[in-house]
Amino acid sequence: MITDDEIRRHLRLGEDGLWEFKQIEFRGNKPVSPRREDLADELGAFANADGGILLCGVTDAGDIQGMSREQLEKLDSLLAEVCNDSIDPPLRPAIYHREIDDTAFIVVEIPRGEALNTRGGQAFRRVGASKRKLGEDEKLRLANNRAQHRYRGFDKQTVAETGFATLDRQLWEPLLSVAGAADPQRGLQNLRLLAPDEFGIVRATNAGILLCAQTPQNWLSHATIIATHYRGSDRASGQLDAREIAGPLAQQISEAVQFVVRNMRVSARKVPARENLVQYSKNAVFEAVVNAVAHRDYAMSSRNIRLSMFKDRLEIESPGTLPNGMTIEGMESGQATRNEVITSVFGRIPVADAAGSDHRRYLMERRGGWGIDYPG
Repeated sequence: MITDDEIRRHLRLGEDGLWEFKQIEFRGNKPVSPRREDLADELGAFANADGGILLCGVTDAGDIQGMSREQLEKLDSLLAEVCNDSIDPPLRPAIYHREIDDTAFIVVEIPRGEALNTRGGQAFRRVGASKRKLGEDEKLRLANNRAQHRYRGFDKQTVAETGFATLDRQLWEPLLSVAGAADPQRGLQNLRLLAPDEFGIVRATNAGILLCAQTPQNWLSHATIIATHYRGSDRASGQLDAREIAGPLAQQISEAVQFVVRNMRVSARKVPARENLVQYSKNAVFEAVVNAVAHRDYAMSSRNIRLSMFKDRLEIESPGTLPNGMTIEGMESGQATRNEVITSVFGRIPVADAAGSDHRRYLMERRGGWGIDYPG
C-alpha cells in the first residue's frame, strides 16, 4: 500500500502522469460531482496508459477535504459501480479508505489495462497531468498492442525508441557465451534482452533495460528500492536513514543489502573469544532482496520495492500478487515465475563482492523454478 509519506509528497508536488486529484461534492452523504462519466473517463485514461493513482476527496491544490464514514462508503460503492458498469471491459482497481491528520479520503490504484478500456465507445489516455481523447486509429493500435502484450510477459515486452546501443557493454558482455560474443546483437536476442517490435525493429526489452542499462529509471522510473531505517517499531517513529536505490538490478541488490548491513545492530559475546552477533544474517538478507527484485511485478508503475528496517524487524515489500495462478498453499508442490527473462539472466550475473553473497557465484542458481535458461 502507498505510504502516507508518498501521498504527502505528491500532494505538495501536484498532479502528473501517475497522480490525479479529484474533489468530491456531496448532497448529504451521496456523491453528486464529478459525474459517473467523468470518473469513468479518468479511470479509463489511467488504464489505457501505464496505470496510476486517483485521490478522491482532494482538491486541485492538494488539500484533503475530509469525508464522514458514510460518505466514504457511498463513494466507494459509486467507484466500484463505475468501474464495473461504465467501463468496457470492467476495471478492477484497488480502493482504499485512508486518513492523514485525521482527515479521510479514498485512494484508487488503477493498474495498467490489458485491453483498450472505453466508455460508450470513447477512449481516453493519460498524458501528463491530463487525459486526452483517442482517435479511431489510436484506439485500434492500442487495442492491438494490448492484445499482443497479454501473451507476452512484461519483461519480454519491447521498449519504444531503444535499441542495441541503449544497453551498456560493461553490463551485457559478461552474460554472453563465446558464440554469443561473436555476434552480440544475436546473443542478446537469444537472451531476450533485445527483441523485434511489432514493426520488426530490434528494441531493448524491459528485461534488457532493467539489467543492462546504466539508468533504467529513464524508462521505468518506478523500478527502484525505497530503503528506510526507522527509529522505532512503526513508521511514525521517525527516520534514521533513508535512500532511494536506483541503477541496474544487480547494483540495486548490492546497495540494498549494504543499506541493511550499515544500519543493523551488532552486539558481541565472549565464548571465550569475542564473537560478533549481527541483527540479521547477511546471507538471508541477500536472498530476500534478490527474490524481491527478481519476482516483483514491474508492470505496476506506481509502486516501488520497499525495504523497511524497524527496531524489532525487517520488512521487504515487493509489488504484485503471486504469479501465474500460484497460491500460498501450492508453493510446496509447484513453482511459477513472473519474470522468466530476468530470473534466467540472474543465473549468469556474477555476485562480485555483494555483501551476503559468499555462498554462491551468481545472483540465482540455475536450476528448476528460476526460469528458462536461454542460450546466449
